[in-house]
Amino acid sequence: MKTMKAQQHLVALSLILFMAVTMFLGWWTPLESMTYDMWFRIRGSQVPSNDIVIIGIDDESLAKIGRWPWNRTVHAKLLDALSEARAVGFDFTLPASSDPTEDNSFAEAISTHGKVVLAANYTFEKEGNDTFQVLRFPASPLLKAAKGLGFVNFPTESDNIVRRVLPATYERERPFPSFSLAVGMTAQGIPMQQLKISNGHIQAGTMDIPWVNQRSPLINFWGPAETIPTYPYYKVINGIIPKDTFKDKIVFVGPTSPLLSDKFQTPFTRSNMVLQSSHPSSGVELHATALECYLSGRYYAQAPLWLNLLAVILVGTTTYIISINQKRWTGLLSLSGVTLLWIFLTGLLHVHAHLWINLVTPLATGFLTYLAASVFNFITEELERKKVQHLFGRYVSPTVVDQLLSRPEMVHLGGQRVDTTILFSDIRGFTSYSEGRTPEEVVGRLNEYFSRMTQVIFKHGGTLDKFMGDGIMAVFGAPIADPDHALHALEAAKEMCSTLEEMNQGWRERGEPLFNLGVGLNSGPVLAGNIGSEERMEYTVIGEDVNLSSRLESLNKQYKSRIILSERTLQYLTESATRTGQLPVRVDKGDMINVQQTSTQQELLQYFQLEEMGEVSVRGMVQPVKIYTLPAYNDN
Repeated sequence: MKTMKAQQHLVALSLILFMAVTMFLGWWTPLESMTYDMWFRIRGSQVPSNDIVIIGIDDESLAKIGRWPWNRTVHAKLLDALSEARAVGFDFTLPASSDPTEDNSFAEAISTHGKVVLAANYTFEKEGNDTFQVLRFPASPLLKAAKGLGFVNFPTESDNIVRRVLPATYERERPFPSFSLAVGMTAQGIPMQQLKISNGHIQAGTMDIPWVNQRSPLINFWGPAETIPTYPYYKVINGIIPKDTFKDKIVFVGPTSPLLSDKFQTPFTRSNMVLQSSHPSSGVELHATALECYLSGRYYAQAPLWLNLLAVILVGTTTYIISINQKRWTGLLSLSGVTLLWIFLTGLLHVHAHLWINLVTPLATGFLTYLAASVFNFITEELERKKVQHLFGRYVSPTVVDQLLSRPEMVHLGGQRVDTTILFSDIRGFTSYSEGRTPEEVVGRLNEYFSRMTQVIFKHGGTLDKFMGDGIMAVFGAPIADPDHALHALEAAKEMCSTLEEMNQGWRERGEPLFNLGVGLNSGPVLAGNIGSEERMEYTVIGEDVNLSSRLESLNKQYKSRIILSERTLQYLTESATRTGQLPVRVDKGDMINVQQTSTQQELLQYFQLEEMGEVSVRGMVQPVKIYTLPAYNDN
């Protein structure tokens, strides 16, 4: 058993180690990313600040103004409507126009406004067998007039979902801001030269952006598409939306129409119209969302590797410890409890602490360790079941075996002192019967007798300890405790006598010799347990009360009786009958029940149909023992 326990612990440890390694290798990243997105959808939308708005190039604006790209004088007109905005960022590329007057008109409007940020973008170009990353700038007149410039590229993850932003990078060995950061710097009047990238941080004025191990920060998504206030482009330039709407606002201008293919998947994305209509967000809204994070400092942090490893070990070990040696449903409830607790904890950390800690990997580890514990528990239970069946299948009734299997804690195989009643019985005249008969005939008669007597013992909850030649030893009150062991033993002794009469009647009709028997009953504390050698062990009881019972059985021959019981058994009989209300109880002045005061001696003997036979000296006993018999069952 110790070896099996060691193997069980080793398997659980191996599973935890396996999960830790696979997590380190990134096998669980897709599922963890899905749960990260799930927490956003569970949290729901939040109200962003009122400082940032979007002017969207939507389907209505395309229908009203015309096909994209528009004449750049349209954008110049827009800047007139946004003259009181803190900053304006155009989230689309503006290469050199075929008509220089367009660029000049727009450049003049940009210069007049004084707080306009334009977009640059990185592209990959091939030259021969080599691939180069190239930064594409706006048209020269526009670039010269602009207050700021930032790249618009977004890093997407393996599942094509945007969860992070790249606040800045290096271009020609100088810090170069993203489009959203450039707009924020322009709104705060921070020169581009003050952008600093240091170990762990990107700083621009009051904006301090985490940059741990040069990893992009996780941005806080306020909600699905169009959570940030968005106004149609054509309504702004036509004056439908008042000019003061944009006073002191940070304005992002960019495509929101699906026709312009500037859409990105986010944690809030849902394309199933039946379940939920939450479509991809536009690139311009992602820039606005990123700037909301920069200004508010509300980012999400991904838990470091050591913390996620600790979570795997903690959940796996906890689930294993509370599942081991548990019944199947108890272990499942324990697993459910750990699962719910970990889900609650990770959700709490996500919503309130903005910490992304792994959910799936620890829970999967917990499930695997629970599975390992359950498999070993099942194997252990089966081994214990077979052990109990092997030990007690021959000694007790199937009903008692089922009780022992359902409640194995009732069995104390290592030895335990318990109160029992021991029954010894012996066939009278068996030696003379067996003389002159074939072994087959003797064994057949003996097996018939033992089978019926065993049924009687089992019927009254007794344990068949052993057969001794033509004798039987039975125990009442072990291995399952029975407060009425004396009463059940007496009933069994009486039925054994009645059963023998039935058997004698059958043998008499067949003209065969009859049997007689003697039964001895004694009660008291004995040592019960699995006793023997390493090669062979059996469940039995030992003690002086066992020896006394055997001595009483042998006295039946002397007193020509069938059942003899000791005063110790009478004491247990009295306690049992008093407890069950079968005897009248006298109460002393202190209202305390005293078994000795329940009835007179004569009343007790009459109730149990007993007759006192006096005191006898028994070999091995210092004091004489008072004994009783049941005259109604004695042989005539």
